[in-house]
Amino acid sequence: MCGIVGIVSRNVIQRDGRIDRMTECLRHRGPDDMHIAFLPECHLGHCRLSVIDIAGGKQPMSDETRRYWIVFNGEIFNYRELREVLKEKGWTFRTESDTEVLLRACQEYGDETPLHLNGQFAFAFWDNKKKNLFAARDRMGEKPFYWAMNGRNDFIFASEIKALLMDSFLRPSLNELALNDYMSLNYISPDQTIYEEVRTLQPGHVLRFENGHVREWCYWQPQYSVMADISLDEAVNRCRSLIEQAVKRQMVADVSVGAFLSGGLDSSTIVALMSKHAKGPVKTFSVGFGKIINELPWANIIAKRYKTEHHEIQMDIPVGEMLEKMVDVYDEPFADSSNIPTFLISQFASKEVKVVLSGDGGDEIFGGYEWYSHLLNSEKLESSEISSLLRLAVIKNILRVLAKFGVPCKAARDQASLVHYYGSIHHNFTRPIDRHLAFLTGINRADDYREGLNRIDSLRKTFCPVEDSGGVDQAISFDINCYLPGDILVKVDRAAMANGLEVRAPFLDVDLVEFLLAIPWKLRFKHMELKYLLRNACQDLWPSEIQVRSKQGFGAPVREWLERGDVKEIRQRIFARNSSLSYLFPNANKWPHGRNPQRCWALLCFGLWLEKHDTCLRHL
Repeated sequence: MCGIVGIVSRNVIQRDGRIDRMTECLRHRGPDDMHIAFLPECHLGHCRLSVIDIAGGKQPMSDETRRYWIVFNGEIFNYRELREVLKEKGWTFRTESDTEVLLRACQEYGDETPLHLNGQFAFAFWDNKKKNLFAARDRMGEKPFYWAMNGRNDFIFASEIKALLMDSFLRPSLNELALNDYMSLNYISPDQTIYEEVRTLQPGHVLRFENGHVREWCYWQPQYSVMADISLDEAVNRCRSLIEQAVKRQMVADVSVGAFLSGGLDSSTIVALMSKHAKGPVKTFSVGFGKIINELPWANIIAKRYKTEHHEIQMDIPVGEMLEKMVDVYDEPFADSSNIPTFLISQFASKEVKVVLSGDGGDEIFGGYEWYSHLLNSEKLESSEISSLLRLAVIKNILRVLAKFGVPCKAARDQASLVHYYGSIHHNFTRPIDRHLAFLTGINRADDYREGLNRIDSLRKTFCPVEDSGGVDQAISFDINCYLPGDILVKVDRAAMANGLEVRAPFLDVDLVEFLLAIPWKLRFKHMELKYLLRNACQDLWPSEIQVRSKQGFGAPVREWLERGDVKEIRQRIFARNSSLSYLFPNANKWPHGRNPQRCWALLCFGLWLEKHDTCLRHL
């Protein structure tokens, strides 16, 4: 993994230190090496985390004529096969790196290059003769690519927004639509950034900058439920084969490759198959956070079965300190509280390895989230069940009061609140996909929309292109197009790369994703069972304790965190009447955090970000 930056102009670019500052800003993504190419109308910078062909893969890289240049962040997992294809077409190679294969692929295939790649990538390819730049991002959005046109009409790009802000000619202002998304989703949707002037190249998209203009288009979208004639046995066997192929592909590196191990179905599958193909014991990493998150017992079961070189640690989370740090790590407001434990486990693993495999993407492509159960069951809800909302509300409130007086019923209270909440959504929204979006956004009444904007309708049109009468494929489409690249992959990329660690996600292998999503959803959720295909394809890899383990997320107890002394001090500062937050949300200090702790947490994270970036308010 690496950090890439660039400045492209229609005029000769002065060596004014901008590209130097931008590149240096991303040293955490590539601590092993840093180089800059100064071309008349294009400056390219690269920070490298050396993983493949450590000696020969230096960037920015050019061809032998020095006409074509490339900077690349990520890994091309089929680069060896692609290299042989290109050799047959007459191309020669000076190195063993996937970067040179990508360079040659761009020369051979042009705009069609991304369709030949299996990997996680964001790259920029510069033609020094035609003076145009071609850029692409991987299909699922694992690697980031941000760009902007600055005040001098230069095209600037980078792996992270913080590098763009090093350009003294960029004057960013707050994007109110993105803020609206954030308050609904707890993250910025992947078609927006928090700044009006900064754009993100969306997953599965490419762009070309030429003659001062940017043209952007989509090169890939998955197809849902189109494989009507596949049998269950064929689906299960093919699923297992593709998972194993993906794991084997993504173990390719010239450095040691480890794995995050939670003891859940996804990470257990990855570790089991890694152990089959590794030359020695796989290095696995698990972190326990006391009573908050403790995956260590289950992780140990897998580690013992597959004789991994297991590393584990118990630690206390300095929540206040980490809240402040996350502002710098994420560049934008980000309210997924699991970013803190993700950062800490990445920091822990980076002391031993440069690369880890993870189970990210498993819940999206196999259907593992509990909200899919609500969606599948929604058509079965009878009117009598809907009419019981009042009874559910009474139970919820009784349990809330009892919990306040110390009665040990918090789990029952939370479950009652969830059941009541979903029941109210079912009552207020008739379309299954609208129920899904309402559940994920926390919006269940029309008057909750900021300035009357109907965000559910907008989100559905943007991220749910699939028409499906049952709503299941639409829901999965939203999660793959919005939640996965906007939350999960942002969380992992920034947390890991802040520690110089590369994370790979075999479940997001393009061959596996395309096959699974093409299977009819009624087969993917046969008997209304979550992760039905994964369970049938890989259950022989799991000990019995893991097979029956209920799903455990990596989220944090936000309600309890908000009451910590170190967090209370930050809250008092951020919610003060003279704070930057109060400028946009004058009544924020009056909102009862106990009633909606996640909303309070989102405001707190936004306020911390705004405190460091309040110059973006100058246009308001």
